[in-house]
Amino acid sequence: MKPADIKRNLDEVIDLLAHDPYPYLYHPDKDFTRKRKLHFKTIIEMIMGMGGGSLSKEIFEWFDYAEDTVSVSAFVQQRNKIKYEALNFIFKTMIHRCDKHLLFNGYRLFAVDGSDLRLPTNKIDHFSFIKNDKETKGYNLLHLDTLYDLLQHVYIDASIQSKIGMNEHKALVNMIDQSNISDKVIVIADRGYESFNNIAHFQEKGWHYIIRSKESYGIKYATPDTDTFDVDTTITLTRRQIKETRALMEKNPERYKWIQPHTTFDYIHPRENKMYDLPIRIIRIKISDTLSETILTNLPRDEFPSEIIKELYRMRWTIETSFKELKYNIGLASMHSKKQNLIFQEIFAKLTVYNVISMITYSKRNVPDGKRINFAKSVAICIRFITGRLSEESLQKILSKFLSPIRVGRTFPRSSSIKNPFSFAYRIS
Repeated sequence: MKPADIKRNLDEVIDLLAHDPYPYLYHPDKDFTRKRKLHFKTIIEMIMGMGGGSLSKEIFEWFDYAEDTVSVSAFVQQRNKIKYEALNFIFKTMIHRCDKHLLFNGYRLFAVDGSDLRLPTNKIDHFSFIKNDKETKGYNLLHLDTLYDLLQHVYIDASIQSKIGMNEHKALVNMIDQSNISDKVIVIADRGYESFNNIAHFQEKGWHYIIRSKESYGIKYATPDTDTFDVDTTITLTRRQIKETRALMEKNPERYKWIQPHTTFDYIHPRENKMYDLPIRIIRIKISDTLSETILTNLPRDEFPSEIIKELYRMRWTIETSFKELKYNIGLASMHSKKQNLIFQEIFAKLTVYNVISMITYSKRNVPDGKRINFAKSVAICIRFITGRLSEESLQKILSKFLSPIRVGRTFPRSSSIKNPFSFAYRIS
């Protein structure tokens, strides 16, 4: 898809929203009823175009430092009238419009992961404010869970949770159950997503999965005592400890498992006398001379031998890179408000902007083999293009100067150091 086609789709979605904004306004009977400089469409476009600078700087840049530039307070007042669902609508609709259905051996490749978002301190926001003890000032934190298309390099779904009581497993099953994707799917997940309930939801949805096992803890299963293997097993779950089920668990404890009442499993109710089968393929793969990993999957062995499974799991790292780009290149780490609704606006706006820029930069148009457009260096240029301040011809010429080599199989040692969070409150006006 050409950059102009991507921009046209975005413009059409925003126009569609602006034509009937009333479901997304807090007071549709009076909000945006008068002609103002900051009408509904302009506010949406400004939110989409905001970078990581202070709010005052972003507004002045939008109006090219004109003498009649609107005030920060005027912008915030207009922005407060819009529900964050308006930006979520743009995010979801753009995914549908620009979906290229890229496949690997006939399957969509998705990765699932989550990341924390540090917010400006706001003690009255009980959804995100955390105070560990009386001696600390406290801080605000959200958790963003996403599904990421590894072949198109775009986010296809997102869930925002409070860090307090967050549940990545619940976020995942909600994204699975709510998806209307009809293609064959493979979801690749790290070991934090290993659970009977997640696997069952994949099974019921008809999706395939690749999940790294927790090794020493997590799901218990019988495997050969070898460095590598590829075996099939079936785990049968029950919630009832009656005579029949206890006999089965004593006879074959590796297969029959009792689920405790407090453990989440959506396909057997707490007092239901029922058994649920989970066929699982277990693969042990060497990743170095001294390290091995265990993978759980339901992919067929004839189509996906262990070496392909290994390569597919390595592709999951792309979502980790995308979080870095989303936070620091797109500016998701730099919020321009303390209010929950406005924060949610920015999250979905920046997810959309990330997707649009990613579609442009991962395009093979006029890009030599073995190279790709540098994402970080192209963000500001692409934002000027999608906000109508740069032509496609100029965009292509400038992006051709920002090419980086593609280094297949490049690896880096994992850093064990933890960076202290820092405040972006100075960006809020």
